[in-house]
Amino acid sequence: MSDISTIRIGISEDVGCRSAMEDEHAIYQVPEKGFFSAEIYDGHGGRKAAQAAAEMLTPYFLHPWSLELEKPPSQRRPEHELVREAYLKVDEYTVKAKIDGGTTGAGLYLINDRFIGANAGDTRIVFGMQGGVLTLTLDHKPNLPEELERIEEKGGRVVNLGVPRVQGLLAVSRAIGDRILKPYVTAEPRIIEGCLGRENDYAIIACDGVWDVLTTEIAMELARGLDDPQMAADAIKESALSNGTTDNVSVIVLDLREYTADLTRRRMKVTRVTDKAYEK
Repeated sequence: MSDISTIRIGISEDVGCRSAMEDEHAIYQVPEKGFFSAEIYDGHGGRKAAQAAAEMLTPYFLHPWSLELEKPPSQRRPEHELVREAYLKVDEYTVKAKIDGGTTGAGLYLINDRFIGANAGDTRIVFGMQGGVLTLTLDHKPNLPEELERIEEKGGRVVNLGVPRVQGLLAVSRAIGDRILKPYVTAEPRIIEGCLGRENDYAIIACDGVWDVLTTEIAMELARGLDDPQMAADAIKESALSNGTTDNVSVIVLDLREYTADLTRRRMKVTRVTDKAYEK
């Protein structure tokens, strides 16, 4: 079992030029089960949906997952199903609680030598690998051909007001909450699973307030160059602010070098990508 205590964490955030902070982040650790997660939720129309997701989503995964671990491996439900259900349960809660607004979300789960990355919206997860960078997530924008088709099939529309927006309102096509935009905006997450390798040195999770003005390559260069995850998170935040981001800024940097150093596999491997949003 990998030792999650070896993961070094840096977290940095700033309200930016906005009047209020609507981002939330979460870190969960279950050492006895080799579980670690880092998540960012980028709220819009208020902070309540992001707060609900940060407090509830991973616990919604951990409870059934812990029960599944008591079963023989061949009888366990797939972890991607449990992650998906967690997203949809939080979404259902926000609707029933009549929470205004919504939130994007991206979470990186590390379970011993495996990873699960999930996202809905444009919060992004990137992995360092082979001295380069791999983006685990997909930015769910309304003008993506497959997202546009999905929205229009449900009777919605995408209006370009300088930025493509669902029903002329929201600039992402997937999010938790946003009850007034259902069924066009969905909380269905895209989930990617795989095995870690010794080449995985850093991971960065950040909201679009970072990625609107910084490339993934520049962010990863900052992480590697500073050799300290907190300094790296602060540097990425400050770089986003100095480059003129107009949004809140939230970033998590994970130093995985010690965590992955003793893995038998050198290269990471993606084993599954799951996305139920396009099922008829």
